[in-house]
Amino acid sequence: MSAESSLFNYTPPVEQETEEETGFVTVVSLRSDSHKIKGKKFWLASKLDDESFELLLLNENWVPSGDPKVISSGEFAAHYTLELDSYQQHVRPAMEQQDNRLSRGEAHREQGEFYSAEMEYADALAVDEKNVRATFGLGLTYLEKGDVERAQEVFAKVLQLKSAFKTEHKHMFNDFGISMRKNGMYREALQYYNRGVDLDSADENLFFNIARTHYEAGDWENCFRYLTMCLEKNRGVQEAQKFCHYLIKKTEEDESMLREMGKGENGKTLRSDILNLLRKMQVAAGVELDDAIEKTHEIRDRMIALEEEDMQMKEIEKDLYKVDDL
Repeated sequence: MSAESSLFNYTPPVEQETEEETGFVTVVSLRSDSHKIKGKKFWLASKLDDESFELLLLNENWVPSGDPKVISSGEFAAHYTLELDSYQQHVRPAMEQQDNRLSRGEAHREQGEFYSAEMEYADALAVDEKNVRATFGLGLTYLEKGDVERAQEVFAKVLQLKSAFKTEHKHMFNDFGISMRKNGMYREALQYYNRGVDLDSADENLFFNIARTHYEAGDWENCFRYLTMCLEKNRGVQEAQKFCHYLIKKTEEDESMLREMGKGENGKTLRSDILNLLRKMQVAAGVELDDAIEKTHEIRDRMIALEEEDMQMKEIEKDLYKVDDL
């Protein structure tokens, strides 16, 4: 299925990332490793509050990698020692270089320069193989250049990265879902959108995109359900209201849609469920309850009429096959 192009010119607003006030940041090592020359581990330590610190293990390239660990201030003081010059001499330059690689990759990808973007992301992953931003960027690059097989490999990798499942990364799951939908990878797109919902269930844009994916996949029931959830979270999303009114208008003109809605093993139960969702969707979009009920009854009557028409045609066909050849 496809809607008129003007309906889906909508792009969810990108949330501006607010730069948090940075507190105490330094590099530390274990006191017990102070005598070591080789094999010594270093962490980037950030003070969260008076009671706790967050530690990120630094890899051999002086870049934070992997999942953060939170420890108490007492444990920090007892077991870790400061590496006073390491942050300025090693970590900060390495992190700035990594950020530059990622920024160049994103710029190349936005300009359609996929080979250059791939190289930048690959360089970033060579420095930190668990870098979430680079992994997402590489996957998006593959999708946008049509390399679905390699994109699916990255897709599987992302789902194994624990560090990816943070609220700050929800827009990456959304972007990946959009690209997958555009490539007809509806099942994978829904997996990514749902991961985004797990991170932020209040984001109405994710529910709008889930509804659109179900629409394109031909799943009317879930399309209505998630569009309703989007509108219930924020009735002010004009594109969602337009989508709702478009769907209602489509029921007036598209008999194949009504026939699909009436199908299913549950028969009338399924039809009743879909009609209830249609009514709820209209109310969520701001339609008066009485008007929504009236419109839903009109749709129900058309579905019944089409069902009776189809049954009559089947009877005619059955009788036709009984006629002997002349």
